Amino acid sequence: MSGGSGGEGRIISRYGAEALLELDNGEIVRAVSRKKLRDLVCGDRVLWEKSGDDHVITRILPRRNSLTRSYFRGTPRTIAANIDQIVIISAPLPKPDWSMVDHLFVTAAVMEVEAILLHHKADLPCPDDIAQIYRDYRDIGYTVLDTSTEQPETLAPLRRHLRGKTNILVGQSGMGKSSLTNLLIPDAGILTRELSETTGFGQHTTSNARLYHLPEGGDLIDSPGIRDFTPPPIPPAEVQKGFREIAATARDCRFHNCLHLREPNCAVKKAVAEGKILQRRYQAYLDLLQEMEAARS
Repeated sequence: MSGGSGGEGRIISRYGAEALLELDNGEIVRAVSRKKLRDLVCGDRVLWEKSGDDHVITRILPRRNSLTRSYFRGTPRTIAANIDQIVIISAPLPKPDWSMVDHLFVTAAVMEVEAILLHHKADLPCPDDIAQIYRDYRDIGYTVLDTSTEQPETLAPLRRHLRGKTNILVGQSGMGKSSLTNLLIPDAGILTRELSETTGFGQHTTSNARLYHLPEGGDLIDSPGIRDFTPPPIPPAEVQKGFREIAATARDCRFHNCLHLREPNCAVKKAVAEGKILQRRYQAYLDLLQEMEAARS
């Protein structure tokens, strides 16, 4: 019997009531979870025990954090847990959803983890309006990296940012996540096929978040493409925390709890009027505040 009688491990991926479990000795096995562990996700640290020939997950250990989105009718859905950095992938084609990018930066701030934005497919022509928005994010102070699978040398800065961290790659479908993962982890395709053959999960595994170990150290969670991303309900103060230029300017507002809506002597509204804060970003802030208010009502 592999792995002894029980111990700790980490969830590599989950498929319904079953999961890929990496034992602390590095072995990856097929495991089943008890019915009460319905919120088990990729990245979870767990306790397991042997029951006959089966590895049974008995408990989810406390999470440092989790990446959760509002799903159907506001139902929260957790994508992964115990993350150090969110890697937001975007590209000129298909056209980036900037509200998704903003929401992911807010989520990272609330989780107190790092976030970087990839301008992927950087070898392709980039329309001026999209190129300007990438420059805007850089000017605000976010890390923006130009990457291309057609120019592997562009991945060196990304590898440095990923090293030693548990990273999750998030973005719209069609942005090139799979090809990027295959370059960062040359054995990713082989590992997926081998695990499919040995565990019997089949090729549908590509539709689930999956954790891979990076050759240079650290981990990369490849998540399925998403059409949109809205954080679960968070307080207004947390929303502005995710817009770093707004949070920085808010220190000069007359009221310490200013939401930058209709309050007098608001430094943020003044900065927007003077062009020091982008109107697009301020509107994104207002829109998310409204979404969060609607979710709480």
